[in-house]
Amino acid sequence: MQRANHRDRRRAGGQGAHNERVSSPSARPGIPPRPSTPGVEPAPGTKADVGDLEVIVPDAGTSVRWWTHGYPDPLARWHHHPEIEFHLIRSGSGQMLAGDRAIDFEAGQVTLMGPHLPHNWLSDLGPGERLPERDVLCQVLPARFEAASGQLPELAAMGALVDRARRGIMLSGDSRERAAAILESMGGQGPLGRLAALLELARVFLAAPAAEAHPIASAGYVPSLDDATASRINAVLDYVETHLAEEISMTRAAELVALSPSAFSRFFHATAGITFSELVRRRRVARACHLLRTTDLPVTRVCALSGYTNLSNFNRRFREETGTTPSAYRRRD
Repeated sequence: MQRANHRDRRRAGGQGAHNERVSSPSARPGIPPRPSTPGVEPAPGTKADVGDLEVIVPDAGTSVRWWTHGYPDPLARWHHHPEIEFHLIRSGSGQMLAGDRAIDFEAGQVTLMGPHLPHNWLSDLGPGERLPERDVLCQVLPARFEAASGQLPELAAMGALVDRARRGIMLSGDSRERAAAILESMGGQGPLGRLAALLELARVFLAAPAAEAHPIASAGYVPSLDDATASRINAVLDYVETHLAEEISMTRAAELVALSPSAFSRFFHATAGITFSELVRRRRVARACHLLRTTDLPVTRVCALSGYTNLSNFNRRFREETGTTPSAYRRRD
């Protein structure tokens, strides 16, 4: 089971900023929370910028590209591409940023990203840690199915799947398990076998009941293909991930992307679907959870490595995010 993989809470960006060691402008009004129940539609979104355009070169002799990569990795960044992408997370946990949403993930997550839907996965890691072959991907250009459907009418259903995938689709339950197994099996197959597996994978998504196929981006989300946004978002994400154990300044983040703090605050929330302060808080608590699960470090050391200088504040923020204390979380896991 994935823990809280549909959690998508929104909080005011300025709350607790000083204690979080995140310097920020004055607090903004609170932002209403997103619904956490799968299948419940969020409020219509607004036009947003997207990530870097990724140019994908298909493997020779096939229209289907399958491969794996680890994390951190140059491919693991905020980006988009014209292909649809079936994606499996093999290991680790963290936050997925897709369109205008930020959703927690754990190992076993399966998603379908539509054409030009920006996406990225930030894994919870300890200092110097790496996850080899974290991701399994299968990509194909929708136009290939559109062209083939003229001769093979059975492929017409792919058009409906591509349309649904423009918001992204996240599977759960039996549908997720079947899709994950197909994605893994594609690695040992030749071009024809991969094509057959791709059609079976598409069938799983098309046949998934509503309770097991959850849209990701907001209903009104429309990406604006501005490549300049990519360098800004990726610079900010790199800054946060590199300095989780240190002071993180919203002013410094704004300087990195040549914006005023107030303009940066609006830009980041509109683009990533999460406030900057909330991102920092969730990434720090995520690191703390990872260290509590995988090491015997004392809670005070976990607190420091997660960027907190005050133990009571760390305990309070940890409980807000997880519903329990650090010590109880370690005993439970």
